[in-house]
Amino acid sequence: MDLARITAAHVDGRTQNARYRQAQFHRLQSTLIEHIAEIQNAIRADSGHTQEETRAEVVLAMQELRTHYSSLDIHKDLEIEYRVAQGKDNAENVQGAGIVYIVPSTHTLFYSVISALTAAVAAGNCVVLELPQTTMALPAVLRQILLEALDHDTFTITSQRPDVSFMSKALLVDQTGSNAPSGLISPATSRSVAIVDRSGNVAEAAQALVAARFALGGKSPYSPDVVLVNEFAMKPFVEAVIQQASKYLAGENGEARQTQASTRRQGLLDAIQKDRTARILVSGSTWGVVEVQDRASPLLKKKIDEKVLLVHPVTSLDDAIDMNFNQTLAAVYAFAAPASAKYLTQFIDADISWVNHVPSNMLLGPAIPRNTAYNKHTRYATTLFQKPRPQLVVPSTTAYAVDTILDSKSTVRSDSLWRAALLPLPPTKQRAGFKIGFFEQGILTGVSITLISLIATFSTVGYYTWVYVRMRG
Repeated sequence: MDLARITAAHVDGRTQNARYRQAQFHRLQSTLIEHIAEIQNAIRADSGHTQEETRAEVVLAMQELRTHYSSLDIHKDLEIEYRVAQGKDNAENVQGAGIVYIVPSTHTLFYSVISALTAAVAAGNCVVLELPQTTMALPAVLRQILLEALDHDTFTITSQRPDVSFMSKALLVDQTGSNAPSGLISPATSRSVAIVDRSGNVAEAAQALVAARFALGGKSPYSPDVVLVNEFAMKPFVEAVIQQASKYLAGENGEARQTQASTRRQGLLDAIQKDRTARILVSGSTWGVVEVQDRASPLLKKKIDEKVLLVHPVTSLDDAIDMNFNQTLAAVYAFAAPASAKYLTQFIDADISWVNHVPSNMLLGPAIPRNTAYNKHTRYATTLFQKPRPQLVVPSTTAYAVDTILDSKSTVRSDSLWRAALLPLPPTKQRAGFKIGFFEQGILTGVSITLISLIATFSTVGYYTWVYVRMRG
């Protein structure tokens, strides 16, 4: 069985060899380039994306491949490997996680697969890719191309999830947002929220958010599910949004381009038309801009995967923060002055925040795995697919200190360490100050009023005393 070969290859550790990994990258790139037209045609057939959107997906995928290949450094690997033999610490030694099991997102499937696959291969892993049997064109193309390009002993494709005994040995990469207890899980079902404050550039916000919502069929996990707009900026923002949305009335990006999902999209707009909590501001056959008027509307709690932009008014920054999101958001977009944006992004719980822009590259592919660091160069850092295996030769200073304390003959040094351990912490160097609270403010106000009254009284008495003395003189 294929999975048995994968397990055997993991045990013999052949993917730890950097030369082997480099060879796999060369074979993968050459095979992808050979079939690039077929890949593009399959992407467009499945998604209905424009030629430009399809090209952007392919370019990003091939950039991921190149980035991860470039991370392979034979000379550094050899230097690290022989540190212990030379009597040196090898604290940064790592190994691949072993077996990586990828469940890709159907949104921009090609990029989603290649971004995770190339990171896992570069990190030194065997890989299993889950591609269920569907009527889509791209999975069949990928099945043919990837199996042709990569070593069957270290890579395979399965249409069904293996049993628990196999999965327990694998690192799960789930781009679909499952509730798996561990692994690299993308928050695909978590919402992304944009906030437009009156201190921000309303026109630029409208342009960026309309593009983000309508691009790639509106299916990106980072497309804004709702835009919260300060009520004072609502009118100009809606006008700017309608102006931007009007571009979708014609041409390949708009009414002339129908997709397999058009019937379902029309159904959503029909449902919103009957919804008393919302009103459609402008729409086409497959897209719409909707104002949600009632905060209790279920639309404000819904993950949107269609070309429908929801807007909702808020009274202030605090009102936006106090919206009951009931989850950690996938992303927050804050269009506001820097100080206001800092306040918003500080107090709204989101995996990532972007200020005054929407990064177009993030609209493709899966969401960043939850609780992992953002990497501006690649969707998956190779370190996510590796485990630390330090090899240490030189005892640490901490070990030396413990040995000294435990050695009954080293009382002088032991006492010195004891005294050092009990030394006071360094001062904070913060200037002493007096915090004025509610009660202190009241006392100061009272004192001020009393002093002002006394000064006025003494001034009046002094004046009349002076006048009286002059008259008597």
